[in-house]
Amino acid sequence: MGRRTLVLVIAVLLAGISGFALYQYLTNVEDDIRSDISEVIVYRAVQDIPARTAGIDAEPSIAESTALRQNVVFEGSSILCLGAAGDNASKDPNEYGCPRNPSDLASVLDGNVAAGPIAAGQLIAQDSFVDVADTETRLNESIAEGKVAISMLLDAPDASGSFIRPGDNVNILASTEVSPFDFLQLVSNDELRDLFFEELVEEGIETPEEPVDNPEDETPTNLLDALPTTYAITETILQEIQVIAVGPDTRVAPLATGLEPQGAQVYVFEVTPQQAEIIEFAKQYTTVALSLLPADSTYVPYDAQPVVVDDLFGLLDRIAAEVGLVLNAE
Repeated sequence: MGRRTLVLVIAVLLAGISGFALYQYLTNVEDDIRSDISEVIVYRAVQDIPARTAGIDAEPSIAESTALRQNVVFEGSSILCLGAAGDNASKDPNEYGCPRNPSDLASVLDGNVAAGPIAAGQLIAQDSFVDVADTETRLNESIAEGKVAISMLLDAPDASGSFIRPGDNVNILASTEVSPFDFLQLVSNDELRDLFFEELVEEGIETPEEPVDNPEDETPTNLLDALPTTYAITETILQEIQVIAVGPDTRVAPLATGLEPQGAQVYVFEVTPQQAEIIEFAKQYTTVALSLLPADSTYVPYDAQPVVVDDLFGLLDRIAAEVGLVLNAE
């Protein structure tokens, strides 16, 4: 064997010895580190679990795993833990395990739903699953201070085709028939006038005077009989009213209903107490409809005026013309 070959062999042997020594050193270091690290057995989600998923349906998405004990065992921890992992399983559980943590996954899942979305890899805790009632937000929790909620049942044609959703703003329109001559009958009756206008008289406010009979000014009886006693009228009674619920679809927990019309629904509005009284009166004595407002803030409230038949057909001009013919004939 040549000198060079001998040197090469010695170098290889030295390198092997050095590598083995380094391996031994690193192994000892790893063992020392592992001895200072304590792991415990936990439950993790192996895939995403949507909120409100029933426990029985979520169970296949949960599996045993390990985690650092320091991240699981602490004061008030509710993370599910089955005990120490690996070589520490037989050691003192108070030092290496998690005896104060909950551990029964079945009791956590039984009859409960996911309290919120659970991401893949997330540790499962006792409060990860709760009673379904605890996930439901009460509608009254979302009503602004000083406001109240009031509802009405409307068919699709009266509710902008039933495309209204929680969070939308609407105008409320009311249609009915009024009898203006009822007021004239009221003030012409002595007893009723004294009853309803007594306070006005005491405050020095003039009340309507009784009509003075003047045969020369009398209108033909047949003309009075021809005049209508009631008039149909429509008016926007409230503007920019926010809808907070449409059936089961609420502002605080909206449903994925898309743009499909929902048909007849109960609409709930967030209003002031006085506006609630106006809406209740309209419900009882008028026909109500909703007009949907734009989503942005471009809507400008206007001075709403009542709409009567003459605004559509010019009927009053026709009546005036007929009255003129009658008077001229006299």
